[in-house]
Amino acid sequence: MAGKVEGKGQAKVLTPAEVEQVLTYAREPYRTAIAIAAYTGCRMGEAIALKAENIQEEFIVFTKTKTGETRAVPIHPKLRAILADAALPIAGYLFPSQGGKQLPHITRQVVDKELRAVCDGLGIEGVGTHSFRRTALTAMKDANTPIKNIAAISGHKSLNELARYLEVSEGDKQRAIAVLSY
Repeated sequence: MAGKVEGKGQAKVLTPAEVEQVLTYAREPYRTAIAIAAYTGCRMGEAIALKAENIQEEFIVFTKTKTGETRAVPIHPKLRAILADAALPIAGYLFPSQGGKQLPHITRQVVDKELRAVCDGLGIEGVGTHSFRRTALTAMKDANTPIKNIAAISGHKSLNELARYLEVSEGDKQRAIAVLSY
């Protein structure tokens, strides 16, 4: 399975049905890590570095981010249910390393290996761990969420950087042209 869509350097944006299929067939603890990325738009590295204390009543607080800045993201009701059902530690890393490796938590590579196996079985191509970030941010855009709100959730400092994540469909282009009224 190719990790990028048609070699374009971008992980596939999934349909809601594909996200549900992946979450149905992925094994724990990978399922929960994938769900966190799918329902918060975080990077997989941010999801797997979470500690129990980062899960608060209404928010997930990401402290180990690419930008070094902490951000809090509201917990989606479906994610809340997944977290409640998962056998997560009550202290320390949510996804501790099982092999005593250098990292105290599982790696993005082991999540990617599980994801590739699941997607191969489902016949979904072009999926990588970054697909869930792109999918979440694109879904927010498609729901007409203001771009600044999406940037606040994703942690992007530049709207140009954020724009690289947002897929533009043929329907998006048609709707853009249709608004012209002169």
